[in-house]
Amino acid sequence: MAPLTSAEKHYRLALSLVPGIGAARLKKLLAYFGSAQAVFSAAHKGNTLLPYTLAQSITSSSSLAQAEKILQLHASEAIQLLTTEEDSYPKRLLDLPDRPAILYYKGQALLNQQRVVTIVGTRQLTPYGQAAITKFLEELLPYQPLVVSGLAYGADIWVHKQALEIGLTTIAVLPTSLDQIYPTAHKQIALEMCVGERGGLLTEYPIGSGLGPYTFVARNRILAGLADVTIVIEAKEKSGALITAYYANNYHREVFALPGSIYSATAAGCHRLIKRNQAHLLTHIDDLIYIMNWEVDKPPDTYINHPLTESEQTVFIQVQEAMQPITIDALSDATDLPPGTLQAALLSLELQGLLRALPGKRFTIAPIYSHKRKV
Repeated sequence: MAPLTSAEKHYRLALSLVPGIGAARLKKLLAYFGSAQAVFSAAHKGNTLLPYTLAQSITSSSSLAQAEKILQLHASEAIQLLTTEEDSYPKRLLDLPDRPAILYYKGQALLNQQRVVTIVGTRQLTPYGQAAITKFLEELLPYQPLVVSGLAYGADIWVHKQALEIGLTTIAVLPTSLDQIYPTAHKQIALEMCVGERGGLLTEYPIGSGLGPYTFVARNRILAGLADVTIVIEAKEKSGALITAYYANNYHREVFALPGSIYSATAAGCHRLIKRNQAHLLTHIDDLIYIMNWEVDKPPDTYINHPLTESEQTVFIQVQEAMQPITIDALSDATDLPPGTLQAALLSLELQGLLRALPGKRFTIAPIYSHKRKV
């Protein structure tokens, strides 16, 4: 997708600042009118397709002047504004009903890497939790994922520090605007993450926004939505990390949890996730690699040397193009195949060793075929 023009980005930002226009409403307005500039034009012309109160909010708002000031401030701080139409916007967020309309990003690392892992946990991180994070990151190194966390005390900051030390790219999602790093004690690490392509800082709040309790919960949905998989490292019964796991489950992303001692308060949240089948047990990174079907050092591209039926080809291609394990319901929507035909194709592909069935009626390409193949 091509970047927005500077004028449309100005209007888009201004529209998002109008009281009463949240991300969901903004999405509907853009879909209907085609652009933010067209929405402003409709409001000023008294277009009856816009509710009167909304048109009044738009015409009486000073959001255009606010937006101009915000754009200038962010440009002076080398902060990018990412909109949903641009390739730089995290594509894993695009399908989320509560996706941010605009994101603010400081850094050079790409947000759309092939593999993305979010790691969160308690602020009271124990030496056991520290050792587990370091171990998992070292084991993930061959897969070169983008590592995401929230820069908070405890697990989050340890994740960022270890990722930088090991040589993995790491992104922090903040509950504040990028002019006020939170917590301030981690400002130096945050600045290090913005050097070169080592990582970056991401938020949905423009410069001048305040910090409130709701911003932490809102931040957690981005943590979950950015990644293919969320790992919970030590969490108490009411830990914020469990909110991130909740969002990840709702977004149909994989969740893993580190087990701990039955006597440890910081393990109680992880145990609850595992007991309720809301997270896979994680004792070695191979547990994650198997479920996610991540492979490294693949042989050169080869071809399937036996013919597939038309329905098998259709299903194989859809599973192959998916960025993560795909459900049978999603396959049904994508292929429009009758249920019986779809089931037969899946079974045949699985018996041929081309697909792997996973828990929850999900399917993924078998490891040997995880690169794009001719069918």
